[in-house]
Amino acid sequence: MRKAYFAGLCLIFLASCSGTNDDLLNSKEQDQLQSPDKLNNKNELARGGFRDPSTPTEDTPPSGIWSTSIYITNTIYGFYSNYTKKYLYGNSPLASELPKSYPGLGFYGMDRFLGSADGNGPVISSWFNTVNNDLVLTTDPNELNGQSHWQKKDVGTSYNGDEPGSYPIYRYSNSSNKTHFYTRDYNELGNGKDGFVYEGISFYLKESGPKPFRVRDGTFFEDNKTGAVYIVFESTLRRIDSWSVVNGLFDFKPNPRNGKPKDWLILKVDIENYTGTRGADINSSTQLVQNTDGKMYMVDDGLYRYIPTTQIFNTYNFNEDAVQHKYVRMMFTGKDIAKTY
Repeated sequence: MRKAYFAGLCLIFLASCSGTNDDLLNSKEQDQLQSPDKLNNKNELARGGFRDPSTPTEDTPPSGIWSTSIYITNTIYGFYSNYTKKYLYGNSPLASELPKSYPGLGFYGMDRFLGSADGNGPVISSWFNTVNNDLVLTTDPNELNGQSHWQKKDVGTSYNGDEPGSYPIYRYSNSSNKTHFYTRDYNELGNGKDGFVYEGISFYLKESGPKPFRVRDGTFFEDNKTGAVYIVFESTLRRIDSWSVVNGLFDFKPNPRNGKPKDWLILKVDIENYTGTRGADINSSTQLVQNTDGKMYMVDDGLYRYIPTTQIFNTYNFNEDAVQHKYVRMMFTGKDIAKTY
């Protein structure tokens, strides 16, 4: 059962419950599920993956700073242990991050790649039994509710069965080993064998792939090529024109208790991979000022811009030691500083 997947799994890495059958499907569905060829409508039998066709989708990000070099596809990996004879599933390729309740974790090895769980369908939940180490993936929020010893964790969202590129994930159970098995290849176990009982299509997934990722305000970058430092500020990318400004205006001083610097917060990237609006440079004329009434301002390109909350002050990692305390004549005011994403 595992050999058929080993070659495919290697290619992927080089390129980059106990519930019963009646709990899952009614008798009509059981008859239809004897073979996937008998399915008249894949959506009818999917354990999730439905979505409103009127829901708008956008191929081009509407605003903000975006990266296309980050994978955010909620990949689901499968693991198997010859020691426990069980299958476990999770979002990480590391066995060390699998749920566990007794020794034997080290015997789990990567077995397969199920796919991407980053669709617009129902949430896929992982239910782990802390007594027998069974793990169930399901989009039925009530399947294991109220039963003892089950821990729930969401691992992604399913796709639509008719959506281009989506494919079904077939579910099996083995009562002797108290384990559930999931595969994207129906021919691997067919209608059930080797002690596994076929339980139907659980949900639909897709192959993993890159997707635009929007970057949050207050994120700092250092360009690998030029060494220039940038900040995502109100959904624009603004260059900070020198390290003296970086270390003065923003809080990257070493921690006084342990001496460790905070510059790990500055991510080293290729800035050309980030798209979106470029804002004005932040230079030595940019200041932080606190008025005699206690209000805090950022002097930004000559404009006094009010910082309304401590949360926003911290979002942009401003340096408290850089704040100048003085009377402010409100002659040139700009928009309040905001957190936009």
